[in-house]
Amino acid sequence: MTRRWSLITTIAVLAVALAFVVAQLVRGQESGEQQASPSAGAESPRGVAWWPLHRSGTAKAGEHDAVVSGDVEWTDGPEGGALRLDRTSEYVKAGSGIDTAGADYSVAARVRLTSVNGFRTAVSQDGKRISAFFLQYSGQDENFAFSSPGARTVAEKTERPQANRWYHLTGTYSQKGHRMRIYVDGRLAGSREASSKAKPTGDVLIGRGRVGGKAVDHWNGDIADVHVYDRELAPGEVDSLSAREPG
Repeated sequence: MTRRWSLITTIAVLAVALAFVVAQLVRGQESGEQQASPSAGAESPRGVAWWPLHRSGTAKAGEHDAVVSGDVEWTDGPEGGALRLDRTSEYVKAGSGIDTAGADYSVAARVRLTSVNGFRTAVSQDGKRISAFFLQYSGQDENFAFSSPGARTVAEKTERPQANRWYHLTGTYSQKGHRMRIYVDGRLAGSREASSKAKPTGDVLIGRGRVGGKAVDHWNGDIADVHVYDRELAPGEVDSLSAREPG
């Protein structure tokens, strides 16, 4: 009988000790998560640069204000104001170029097309002869697309865009797996493997692209809240940015 009680006591002590160890491990994990969370959210949702285009070319992030070329107009936008482009001579030189050849990157904008025909580029970055990327409308595919030389990722999971309606577009590129994605209104709409060796040589441009060394695909409509990032945005970040601009 004494042995039985001794065994029961030993088991009880071991059970209490095990419960204590488990509790400490859980606390340590929670503490680690709490310590990790500030750094996880430390990267600014504004990105490398952000041009609201709310009736001016002033940048809220980055080193350069946007320089407007042509007799552009300003109009109302979903978050305050927007830039209206309707001629082939109108575009915006934004500056603040990003590395698209050897690093992850993302680009986003709020856009509205006056008409849905042809190729229309909302945001691009100049290369020597061709843009390093195009966030655009593809008349050939009748949908939005995120493109680089030799590759076009079409928003296949969304309906054909409508004229005079605002959309939020985000294009992301990850060097790991060479994966290019396009999101429409915060939702993944297209993805493909794509690799481009085209090196950017110039500025980020709003309202046109470059092919064969010439300006092409001028935007016909309105653009606002252009962002560029030197990293791939996660799906949750894209959804959040689509819903509301950072403060």
